[in-house]
Amino acid sequence: MDTTVATSGEAPALTASSTTGGAVDKPSPEESPSLPVDYTVTLAWRFAADVGAHRAEGIPRMLDDILVELRTQYIDAPGQFEGHLIDLVGLQRIAHRSEVFAAAETRFHWDEVGHLAALGERGRWIESVLSQREAWLSLAPDRQRAWLELFARAETHLDKALIRHWPEIAKLNERFPAWLSLHLSGETLQAWHAAFDAQSASARDVFMKIAAPETAYLPAQAVAEREREQQRSTSRLAAFLVLAVVIGFVNLAIQGWPRSRATSMTSPLEASLPPDTPRQCVELYTQLNSPDAFEGKRADEIDTLKARAHRCQRAGHWHAQTAR
Repeated sequence: MDTTVATSGEAPALTASSTTGGAVDKPSPEESPSLPVDYTVTLAWRFAADVGAHRAEGIPRMLDDILVELRTQYIDAPGQFEGHLIDLVGLQRIAHRSEVFAAAETRFHWDEVGHLAALGERGRWIESVLSQREAWLSLAPDRQRAWLELFARAETHLDKALIRHWPEIAKLNERFPAWLSLHLSGETLQAWHAAFDAQSASARDVFMKIAAPETAYLPAQAVAEREREQQRSTSRLAAFLVLAVVIGFVNLAIQGWPRSRATSMTSPLEASLPPDTPRQCVELYTQLNSPDAFEGKRADEIDTLKARAHRCQRAGHWHAQTAR
């Protein structure tokens, strides 16, 4: 698998006045005495600083406070601040990017038709995040939770236990680069990749083999449907095998029925007698065809003659001697 770290999609172009490296700090007057600082840029710096200093839960309130202040300024101020905020998030110049994006999404109405198109490059980047987020949310919930935990751990400290998960992170970065940039910084991805490459070839091979299967990156509904289809195929095969066994037993029963029936009709006395030849059956037929065939004979002798006659009849030899 190609484990090259992809970029975070089509990143927006941050304005020159708002790029300050990893942190967002207002430049001192001595550094740029002749360049006037736009009011919305100042608010963007202040917001970024507040976000970095507080917990993520407070982001919606802080953004609301900024918007209240913006509405007291000139008419274009909210739109200009929106552009700066997108730059801060897209170029990873602000903390808690996922929470900032979610708060800004509702407050700047990024779901309205035509709004993102009006934002140009920034709007296209937002569209890619939203599209990739939708695909991410289609994954199995337990997979989402497990990977989000890995993201948070890696952003705090990239310990050795995380290295084995790089093959999964690389696949996620291939599929959701813009969305993933809200959770993992480019520096963290590069460090993770480098730590994985520093392992021995055998260790990397093991990590690749124990990584999540390909189905983990597919929509949960598609995986569930695939499993249901496999179960249906297994059930159909099992039903076919059961039917084949039943048919086999039925065939055996049908084939063995005449013999079984004949056996069940054979009396113990018949079973104890030696078999008669066709000639003997004909002679017995002639003997018993006489009106006084049983005259002067004991009861056991009569039973024996009758048993022999029944057996000859079933064998098809019970008839008079035919002329040659």
